Amino acid sequence: MRRLVATLAAVSALVFALSASPALGNSPAVHSSFPAAGAVFVCGANSYTVTSGTVYIVIHQGSSASGNTNVTGTITLRNVVAEDETGDVYSIVGAQWFGATFNAQTGGSQTTVTAKFQIVSQGGGTADSVNLVLHISPNGDINSFDFGTCVPPGG
Repeated sequence: MRRLVATLAAVSALVFALSASPALGNSPAVHSSFPAAGAVFVCGANSYTVTSGTVYIVIHQGSSASGNTNVTGTITLRNVVAEDETGDVYSIVGAQWFGATFNAQTGGSQTTVTAKFQIVSQGGGTADSVNLVLHISPNGDINSFDFGTCVPPGG
């Protein structure tokens, strides 16, 4: 449940911040990137600290004539390398996607988040993973499925 609340809080803050910006309405996607170094994936007793690589983010927001809005975003990793506590080196691959809609007439909204990251050993096998799906329905029902072994950074 802690993961659910943390993920929901992070995504909600981003979604509401973006929806408040009329300059992004129906504009082209916004692309950004930043260094991944320093991020930590906590996986039970194991932790993987990112030493290099880049996080890429693409965000798009749209709105209708009636005032309804939507936002989507994709986060991908490129050339991300991490080390565990013993100094073993791993690659981290995967992506996170989120999307939300807001109905101006009813005040309702819905949000979906998916995250799939694999922490891959130098021998090629998956050591740990983030495998999360979260959906919040317009009626407030929350469905969360977590089949991974890790908490993503910030989660």
